[in-house]
Amino acid sequence: MMKRNIILLLLLCIPLLIEGQTNSVIEKMRKERAEMEEQIARQEKILTSTESNITSQVSNLNIISAKLKERTKLLDKTRSEIRSLDRETTRLEKEIQQLEKEHQQCKDRYAEACRFYQHQNSSFNPLTFILATESFREMSRRARYVSEYSNSLQEMADEITQKVDTLENRKAQIELVRKEKDELRKVQQKNEEEARKEEKQQKTLVNQLKNKRTNLKKEIAAQQKKMDALSKEIDRQIQLALKEEKAKTPDKVQSPEDIKLSGTFESNKGRLPMPITGAYLVVGEYGVQNVAGMKDVKQNNLGLDIQGQDGAQARAVFDGTVSSIFQQGKGQIGVLIRHGSYISVYCNLSETRLKKGDKVKTGDIVGNIQTSENGTPILHFQLHKESTRLNPSDWLRR
Repeated sequence: MMKRNIILLLLLCIPLLIEGQTNSVIEKMRKERAEMEEQIARQEKILTSTESNITSQVSNLNIISAKLKERTKLLDKTRSEIRSLDRETTRLEKEIQQLEKEHQQCKDRYAEACRFYQHQNSSFNPLTFILATESFREMSRRARYVSEYSNSLQEMADEITQKVDTLENRKAQIELVRKEKDELRKVQQKNEEEARKEEKQQKTLVNQLKNKRTNLKKEIAAQQKKMDALSKEIDRQIQLALKEEKAKTPDKVQSPEDIKLSGTFESNKGRLPMPITGAYLVVGEYGVQNVAGMKDVKQNNLGLDIQGQDGAQARAVFDGTVSSIFQQGKGQIGVLIRHGSYISVYCNLSETRLKKGDKVKTGDIVGNIQTSENGTPILHFQLHKESTRLNPSDWLRR
């Protein structure tokens, strides 16, 4: 009897667990999608230039391409969520069919038991049945039999009620899933329309730049030269910082504190905050990249170029110590922050209040980002482990 009661209790709990699971999945989907939609809404405030020179047009192309990339990520996520909800709908439909079958079986068993009990009652008096014995043990056994039979009828009735409740729960869940799918399809349709507009803008800019291919290649080559010079200076600054630290502690590579900090930094791979305040667009990815729409025009970026809004500031991606502040040229400033074995680099700053040796916390302001020639603040960010250059995209939460 106790075992049966435990089983019934578990059966009553299962609908609540499944309901919570379905609601939790939908809430998680909504939260993640809302974050992506909010990011895209903020990115819409990053405006393109109205200038028609090559530099501005390349910048505009980078902005549109970055927006399109983020839009595509949201579309991919939406499609994935719809497929997930389709699977959930199928699962719930199958469960409803099974529950309806079990519900009918429970009703049939209960009806049969009731008919048997009524038939017995017409010619059978439970009290007489219990008392018609000379042995107290037999009397007790007969009383227990009558009680258990009555209880089993009640348990059957309870099981039917539980099945009805579970069925209603599943039907409510499937309706919730269907409504969520309808909302997702609306979101998908809206973003597909926006993506088509951005693709059109991208194509227009690509065609304009193709007509200026010779000058474009010269412009890209000039930008690459500046980028290479900056990366060379960053490498030099890192080597100077490493030599300086080695001179201070010649007998040991790292202190226990640095080892602990390195481990903590590594455990946050993929979860570091973006090194810029406000809305942003990654307009320059790490590695060799084609200018959108032109396979023969390439750039090699050794970090990330992150464009922000007016007044955007660089911020530290993790706790650390400022190991170097250097001049890039044209009044631009670069800052190196050491996190144990790791070094984050923030370039294209117009000013910083930090000085060498300062301690910083995650999110602390590193400096103001300088506005480029076409009026946009772009942070150049690099990440190193000692002398080894890393892909920041692998470490940042994007």
